[in-house]
This record gives sequence, C-alpha cells and structure tokens, in this order.
Amino acid sequence: MIEEFYCTSKEAVPVGLSTMRYRQLVEILLDYLWPRRYVVVFEDVWSDHLWKDIKCSLPDERRGGHVLLTTRREDIASSSFEVKSHVYHLKPLGYSDALDLFCMKAFPNHPNTSCSQGLESLAYDLVAKCEGLPLAIVTLGCVMSSKKSEWEWRQACDGLNWMLSNNAQLERVTSILLLSFNDLSYRLKCCFLYCSLFPEDY
Repeated sequence: MIEEFYCTSKEAVPVGLSTMRYRQLVEILLDYLWPRRYVVVFEDVWSDHLWKDIKCSLPDERRGGHVLLTTRREDIASSSFEVKSHVYHLKPLGYSDALDLFCMKAFPNHPNTSCSQGLESLAYDLVAKCEGLPLAIVTLGCVMSSKKSEWEWRQACDGLNWMLSNNAQLERVTSILLLSFNDLSYRLKCCFLYCSLFPEDY
C-alpha cells in the first residue's frame, strides 16, 4: 500500500520497507494519509481478517478517506467492520447486454460484431446458460470465436449441456471455464496444468 500511494503521487518511496516491522509500516501510512483524502481498493477479498489487520493504518478524520472492498463472499460483504458501510450487490447482465457482450467476443471480425447467420439459435442458447454472468459470457464467447462451422458450435453447446446437467455441484462459471480448458490443444493443456502447480499469487 505504501509503495502504491507514493508511486501514484510521484514521490520517492521510503527506503527499506521490506525490513521494517509492522508498527513502522503502519506509522508511515498514518503519517502519509493523515492530511489527505484517499480511496483504497481491496479487490477479491476472501477473509474478514484483512480489515482487522489494516484498519489501524487508514485514518478517518472526516477528511474523506474511503475504502472499497470487492468480494464474492456474502458473509464478508455483510460484515460491519465497525465502520459505516454500504453493500452494493452486482446484478447479472440483462439478456440483451449479455448477448451483445457474447457476440463481441464470439464474432470480433463480423460486421458490427453481430451474430453470424445460421448460428443465432445456438448463440442465444449459450448466452442463456451464462445467466448474465460476465466472466462466463466472455469466456464462452472467446471459446466460440475459434469455431467456424455450425457442427463445431453444436458440439460445444452439447458438451456444455452435458456438463451443466451432470455436475450439480459445479457452479455455472466453473463449468464454462472447464469447457474453455477442455477446448485447448493438448500442448496448451500441459502448459496450463504445469502453471497450476505453483501456489496462488506465487
């Protein structure tokens, strides 16, 4: 956080951050933020311990400091964090917007990125399976962009239907991501699996 703040304001980052103790780092942040208004974004938070660890370093003296936290976990989003908070629930895309996004990815070279003739019904079916989830729509659109014939599209659609009906425990996005993995060449699958050996954020 210290590095991000200093770099954003084009100031020299304090030397020796990696060797400082937690208390020293907190003091640097407090000194830096005290006279300022700021916005801090923590993306994809998976633990409510994060706030307990960092709240003492984010002063709030009514100068306009704000913290934005994104998470996929309802329990974390609804935690009070002992501060005034507002939870904004993202809604899935409407069908029309979802179809536009899908076509933009699936038919990037087609005029107006519209659906190719003959593939409309399959495209509508695939978009409906994504239930308005942007990650699922983009992933599926990118997978389908490499398929040229109606037969290839039907194969992918049937494969997705099978995965969704036979894996009740899998989330919809997971099934679509699995389809995109299965669609890779064997060489790329091996490369992808090799990368998965590393721990998260390694």
